[in-house]
Amino acid sequence: MITVLINLFVALCVGLGLTLSGVTGWGWGLVWGVLTLVAGQVGLGWLLKRRMGALSDQVQAVMARAQAQMQAKVKRWQTRQMANPKAAEAELAKDRDAMIAEVQALLRPLERYRLWVPFLGRQLATMELQFAWQRKDFKRVDALLPRALLLDPTLACIKLARLWQREVPAEALDKAFRRAVRRTRYDTSALLYATYAWMLVKRGAIDEAFRILREGDERNENATLKANLDHLANNRLAHFSNAGFGEMWYALWLEEPKFHPRRARDMGRYFG
Repeated sequence: MITVLINLFVALCVGLGLTLSGVTGWGWGLVWGVLTLVAGQVGLGWLLKRRMGALSDQVQAVMARAQAQMQAKVKRWQTRQMANPKAAEAELAKDRDAMIAEVQALLRPLERYRLWVPFLGRQLATMELQFAWQRKDFKRVDALLPRALLLDPTLACIKLARLWQREVPAEALDKAFRRAVRRTRYDTSALLYATYAWMLVKRGAIDEAFRILREGDERNENATLKANLDHLANNRLAHFSNAGFGEMWYALWLEEPKFHPRRARDMGRYFG
């Protein structure tokens, strides 16, 4: 907002200065004022965007690395026998807290640009929304959702999951899903389709879930979507699972990872 006010002031000074000094008439003074405003906006926007771009890349790199590490842990625990599921959940929570702390440290310098960059407040609200969701601070999530930019399919899934938690009517859930799908590109909406199909299955709308999965399969190359589509087509509801998405799915808090506790060896077979 400050950049806009500064550019307006400079443009006004240029236009009036050229006109009052007799260099140009009122018409050309207005033209030069507008051109100054446009040039100022483009120039300052480029400088601020360049400054923020480096920080944004760092944030995305930290989040991607942390999420990949957590997803690898979940897959490892699923394929091996997990001795203590509670300890596994605590370790994932610790990893999430460490990621949030690292990202927040990177984002603090952006606060100084809040009044300078249009929509930066909404961008920061979007990032804070993800942190609040991971901390299960749902009251804060509800406050941030109206201000957040839900352009990413994962963020749209967070909104769907929160609506599901609040037990909103089916029509409201479908409307939110359709709005989110319209914003996605090819092969980026697999989790969004899988999440909504899971909700439909839970509500017993199997035919609708099958239709959603078929639509999602046409727009994405994803093994989990194909497997679930096959399960519904063959009436194997018990096999429907989004576990193939790993941590991306479990981070929505709709299901907990299924870890298999390690069974103690029956020593009676050897003694007695």
